[in-house]
Amino acid sequence: MSRSLRPSRQISNLLYSSIPRNYSTEAPKASVKLIAEIRKRIEGTSLTKAREALQATNNDLQAALEWLEKDIAVSGAAKAAKLQGRTTGEGLIALAILGRGGWNEKGRPQGVRAAMIELNCETDFVARNSLFVDLAQDVVYSAAYLTEPSTGDSLVKQLTVDALSDAPMMSSNPASTPSTISISESIRNGIAKLGEKISLRRACTLISDPLQDPSLGLAVSSYVHGGVSGTAQSATTTVLQAGRMGSLVALGLRSQALPSSILSNTFNFSEDLSSLGRSLAMQVTGLNATAIRGSNEILEQGNPESMALYDQPFMMRMGAPTEESVGKVLRDWAEERKLAQGGEGGEGVEVVQFQKWAVGEPIEETSS
Repeated sequence: MSRSLRPSRQISNLLYSSIPRNYSTEAPKASVKLIAEIRKRIEGTSLTKAREALQATNNDLQAALEWLEKDIAVSGAAKAAKLQGRTTGEGLIALAILGRGGWNEKGRPQGVRAAMIELNCETDFVARNSLFVDLAQDVVYSAAYLTEPSTGDSLVKQLTVDALSDAPMMSSNPASTPSTISISESIRNGIAKLGEKISLRRACTLISDPLQDPSLGLAVSSYVHGGVSGTAQSATTTVLQAGRMGSLVALGLRSQALPSSILSNTFNFSEDLSSLGRSLAMQVTGLNATAIRGSNEILEQGNPESMALYDQPFMMRMGAPTEESVGKVLRDWAEERKLAQGGEGGEGVEVVQFQKWAVGEPIEETSS
């Protein structure tokens, strides 16, 4: 009996030895150095996800980055769909100024280029996360960078959310890698990383080319209340701000003496104008102004109950808060710098327009 089985065993052994062995191989171990590089390039990437990307691409850094971008896009779209019905009552007002206007050191007029957006999320915790702050600042920077000057009567141009969402995302940090995706795609990526619904609620710009008439001037200033910080920016003249409330203020100047005043050694004209503009932006935000003028007359003493900017006491004037009205301070400021003699002929400095927003407020009540 045992002899009859012997040939079959030999045949089985022979067949088994002829079959190639399939040994299991583990995925390559992810490089610690490459994990750190991935997390540096794609902020918010977890250690687990970075390791998974490197193992899936055999430690090829570029391939791993592409793998992660696709994974974030897919997971972001899925999460966005899942969170669609949630309420976004928190968020930030973000402002960007790429060009302040005014004049350079040689007295040449400069263009104005500024924007403001409201980006919403579900919780205050996420609103203060640096990833969300950076996203808001990139969106507002893109709006300021890409929008053309307004051709209408209003300097402030309200942007449609759909049009801005389709625009390419521009990074506000010159040191970062240029983005190749749209603003809406960047928002979906933010949803994937932060796990909350994020939505762009509104956007506006204040943009003007340099004025060619030497007797005219235009400058923009801004202020945010409840400010938060994102990633530290490289050295740049761009102003980026984000907080719970924000305002943009456009200052206009008219005077035949403007060219000589700009270059005068008596005053540091540009610095004085910048300080005045920031004080006005703080006033608009802090004292809840809803209009520029309440009447044609300039009050000597401000009325603290007034909602008209010019009639309010200039309590937010930097370094010199006063009970005098904003209108009187502007008139005196222009006369001290020889821009206007008694305010005659419409010469002097004035607030041309302002825009003030707060997170979550009714949109129909925000225009000045």
